[in-house]
Amino acid sequence: MATEQEPIVLHPYYPRDAPLSHYVPSTFNVCEAFATLGSAIAVLMFTSLVLIRKSRHQLSCKDKFVVVWMLVCAGIHIVLEGYFSFNHKNLAGMQTIMADLWREYSHSDSRYLTSDPFTVIMEGITAVFDGSFAVVTAYGVLSDSPIRYTAQLVTSLMQLYGNVLYMGINYMEGFRYTNPHPYYFYGYFVLMNAVWIVIPSYLFVDAVKNIYRGMLIAKRAAIVKKAN
Repeated sequence: MATEQEPIVLHPYYPRDAPLSHYVPSTFNVCEAFATLGSAIAVLMFTSLVLIRKSRHQLSCKDKFVVVWMLVCAGIHIVLEGYFSFNHKNLAGMQTIMADLWREYSHSDSRYLTSDPFTVIMEGITAVFDGSFAVVTAYGVLSDSPIRYTAQLVTSLMQLYGNVLYMGINYMEGFRYTNPHPYYFYGYFVLMNAVWIVIPSYLFVDAVKNIYRGMLIAKRAAIVKKAN
């Protein structure tokens, strides 16, 4: 009696039946891909430090951290996530270093290779708005502009909101898009995304406190002026 043959899986991602007929293996190995990413981040950090040194204003350690963080985020959001947004349909079969990075990260979430609607929309918004507001935040810190804390609040809230939705949907679906190996699950999916939960949470609270303090000072000044 003839039996139906099991479908041949030609990719290493989860779920194993993910529709990736155009998948081709990466041309760069993991070390080369991450070394390229690390070098790009190092350039962004160096650029941030140069801008900090040229700033005419006295910056605290926290301010310096915010500038570095926001400019690194801007680079990742605009360049890396922007690249995904423009190339998501062909990403699994492209032979570029950024496609290789996304193929590697997709072991933690295959939605990046299947043009998942939520992921495409989320990353498009992140590239355009999160990236832009991150640049504005860094500018606000360097120039001591009043816009700094408003931009910091908006950037951090968008990062938090997007990440919680992104991780939450995968959780609600039983992490079906994630390779269960601890290296990919905890190293890629949990640890890498936790960075964009912890730091934005701190910066969001910091922005709220400073905006509240500023509004309180303005209100008291208005009361004093009215009394006089």
